[in-house]
Amino acid sequence: MIQKYKEVNDSFSYWKLIFHLGCDSGFYSEFNNMVLAMIYCLKSQIRFSMYSADANFGYKDGWQDYFLPFCEEVNDKFHHKYNARTEDPWFSVHGLARWEYLLWRLKHKHTYLTFDLFCKFRQVSCARIEYSIPQLELKGDLRTVAHEIIKMIYRFNPETLSEIRKLIQPLDLPDKYIGFHIRGGDKFTEHELLQCSAYIDKAEKLSSLRKAFVSTDDYGVIEELKKNYPQWYFYSLTEHSERGYFYSEFQSQDKESKKKDLIKLFASMEILRASELFIGTFSSNMGMFLGMCMEKERVYGVDFDEWLLW
Repeated sequence: MIQKYKEVNDSFSYWKLIFHLGCDSGFYSEFNNMVLAMIYCLKSQIRFSMYSADANFGYKDGWQDYFLPFCEEVNDKFHHKYNARTEDPWFSVHGLARWEYLLWRLKHKHTYLTFDLFCKFRQVSCARIEYSIPQLELKGDLRTVAHEIIKMIYRFNPETLSEIRKLIQPLDLPDKYIGFHIRGGDKFTEHELLQCSAYIDKAEKLSSLRKAFVSTDDYGVIEELKKNYPQWYFYSLTEHSERGYFYSEFQSQDKESKKKDLIKLFASMEILRASELFIGTFSSNMGMFLGMCMEKERVYGVDFDEWLLW
């Protein structure tokens, strides 16, 4: 399937998008938007490529630090300065920088930068239409098509896969368990945080399972769950010292620390993907991602009843 995608993508020769991955937000925010951009490009017959050499989650090569390649990757440092997520640099740069930007745009008249299309593939209306991409035999709503795209491109490289397995194996997880993603840290700025009881109540209505893996950035969540729900058994990769994730703190870390934290995040996500039921928030990027990559009947939100473009 990935080879077929490459063939179809490369067949679009007139218009091109260079998507700047890892320039602004956390990994799953960046990844989700990349998936939306890929779908928009397939629908509009625009060749998709990426720039991730300076990715905020990378330590050497960007995307390929963790994943297998799936499209052309450009390395022109122009994109570090001028290929923003939402802001046209024409209005923020001056002097020689403005001329440098203008000359590049004149030489690449049929190339879109991220901000050129960002608001188009992020439109709420994109989640309401039916897609048909016959070259890849893809048909359905946005969530359905995104599910297939993720299956194609979300492929860890061997080194990353090995590191993920090293983290998961010692947990000795049961065959069947519930998956929870309970947010903390700076996520209150995106959506009101919900009490642990909302997740437990939802789980107990849906399943008789009382074993759960909890993905959270705040060990206080684990302490609260163990105290208030002794009939449950909880697994987690969260360490006692972790008391909330803040994006600004993550960005201030050295590359090795970022890599360690990201591998742990990937491991948590793999555990959640394998759960019998996932219960989280659709108003988080992790929830949006899991809502796309897992079967619809296995994913539930405590904030919204249905998956939504977040």
